Amino acid sequence: MHAGRDVKEQRGAALIIVLSFLSMSLMLGLSGIQSSLLDERLAGNYRATIQAQMAAETAVAAGWGPGGHGATAADFRTGLMRMELATFDWARFSALNGVSEDICSGNASCHYYLLREDDKRFIVGMGAIIDGDTVVAASQPVIAEVEYDSIPNPIFTRGLLSADYIWVTGRSTVLGGVHSNGTVDMTLNEGSDAIVTDGSNGMVEVPLPGTRPSDEDMSQCTRTEPPPYCFKRYDESIFAAYHSREGAIHSCSVTIGELQDGDTVYCDGDLTVSSGAVNDKRITLVARGNITMNGATSSAGTESNIGLFVVAGQDIEFNGSTNNFGVFWAGGYIRQNGNSSLYGAAVSGTYIRSNGGIDFISLDNVTNPDTFVPSSPRIVAWQ
Repeated sequence: MHAGRDVKEQRGAALIIVLSFLSMSLMLGLSGIQSSLLDERLAGNYRATIQAQMAAETAVAAGWGPGGHGATAADFRTGLMRMELATFDWARFSALNGVSEDICSGNASCHYYLLREDDKRFIVGMGAIIDGDTVVAASQPVIAEVEYDSIPNPIFTRGLLSADYIWVTGRSTVLGGVHSNGTVDMTLNEGSDAIVTDGSNGMVEVPLPGTRPSDEDMSQCTRTEPPPYCFKRYDESIFAAYHSREGAIHSCSVTIGELQDGDTVYCDGDLTVSSGAVNDKRITLVARGNITMNGATSSAGTESNIGLFVVAGQDIEFNGSTNNFGVFWAGGYIRQNGNSSLYGAAVSGTYIRSNGGIDFISLDNVTNPDTFVPSSPRIVAWQ
């Protein structure tokens, strides 16, 4: 009797043990399944993060463009700081004013932003992987620093350039180029080495500081032979950059001989400049109105570097028989009163006129960085 009862008890214990092992196996199986699902989910998130980062790099590459020509130096925007952009999430970056269109396709989305911070330029890219309305993963901002080499602004390499006409009374000696979109009326001395062209040889687009005069009827520019003023391009924003330049001297009356190398003088109205030797100093004079130059700006010879840059929203006028070394850029006219020598370049929005003849020598030894324009970009840093 006792032996039968022992067998039954042993069979009951075995059942409990088997059930326990089955429960443990089931729990281990479920744990393994959960672990596998978690690993798969983590792998998917990691893959999405990598894809988002690759999308950000794609955006930067689009901003750079083939051979670095995706954007010009002027396309980079101010107003934000690089460290500030680095904190943006996807929603804030993709909604940023001035951000590019979506460069990527499929479930990847990416944009770039062209940032200028002081004198440095950056292409900032960001990417995301999106499923419907859900952002699965977003990249960190990818930032590439871009540098541009500087070359002389082509507009200042033409010698005398007028958007309307050039008229010189008396005989002149000219070494260099002379072009007017209207007419050229000047008599050259023997020994001149000039290439003189006018509108009949072809029109030249003339970029200018300031605003277009109200009497220029732009509806005439659709004619088969439009008037010369149709080939002018004004830019008022030039003055804002000089107005806000750090260290700029805000004055409307200066003695040029008292200025130092690297000085910028800005005037919101008409600027009067008294004489003095510039020599090799790099000086920039800017006025929204007229600029009157009284006396010579240099006594050096033609071997002198050209460091003076004069920008007027309206007219530039020289008084007296003087030597003037510089690059002169006027939205209106440029006029010399007296038999004068001009070394460098002059670009006028209306006419260039000299009463009493002019000796003009176009020089290529211009050193003022304000007369240069960015070119040949290259990426110098990547983060």
